[in-house]
Amino acid sequence: MTEEKTGIFSVIAAEERLPDFILAAKIISESRGINRDDAGRIARHSWGFLGENLSGARADELVERCALYGVKAVKMAAADLAALKPPLHIKKAVFAGGIFSYTDGNALAGTAEKDDTLIIAAAPVKDETIKVIKTTEGPSGQERAIRLGIMAVTGLPIGLGKTKEVKKEVKTSDLSFYMDIVLKTDRLRLGSNDFDFSCLREKKTYSSQTNFRLMCAELAAFAPRALKNAGLSAILESRPLALLPYDTIDDFEKETLRLSALAR
Repeated sequence: MTEEKTGIFSVIAAEERLPDFILAAKIISESRGINRDDAGRIARHSWGFLGENLSGARADELVERCALYGVKAVKMAAADLAALKPPLHIKKAVFAGGIFSYTDGNALAGTAEKDDTLIIAAAPVKDETIKVIKTTEGPSGQERAIRLGIMAVTGLPIGLGKTKEVKKEVKTSDLSFYMDIVLKTDRLRLGSNDFDFSCLREKKTYSSQTNFRLMCAELAAFAPRALKNAGLSAILESRPLALLPYDTIDDFEKETLRLSALAR
């Protein structure tokens, strides 16, 4: 049997913009034989992956189903959907003479021309951190009152109870803005909370989120042919970002993976 018949495939949306959410959920529902609610939950985090881990025949059927609904899709072998390179975190950048220069503030430094830039992706992502806090707790007020009552009646020194060390997990959630710049050779990442936006010159403000949006516009203008993700498009078009389901960094990575496959 040929690899075409025995391989594992994915079907991904073939256009830069994601297909309509309701339409994607309908396609997923029909192709997998599941109800609309379950399909909607899958579609929310599909990021253009309409089918995964499919045989060649099922992938072909799904591509045909997408075409019936006017959604352009392409079948790709799982082996061709190579994992993204780990991002190189940059802290500074400069635009000058059609060149984008970047550095992490230490040993990493590089340059890129506009045609080297394949993808520009941006997203607001919730960063959750868990801290373990140790506290010392003694007996409750009710327990102390009961013990005091017993001592008053019996005269026996039974004490007020022992203290104990208690560990508690405290979750905190902060909204951070991330941008990935996928070049022909590397994948760069910058975050709104630790990037030096002095490259914006007179446009720079005191707000990191505003500076991030301005940086998005600068990069989009620098490399107009680069593919844009849903988050970047929403920022450039001044649309609300709250409707985009970037629940974790994994959502951002999966969306960039699809665009990377299209760019190749």
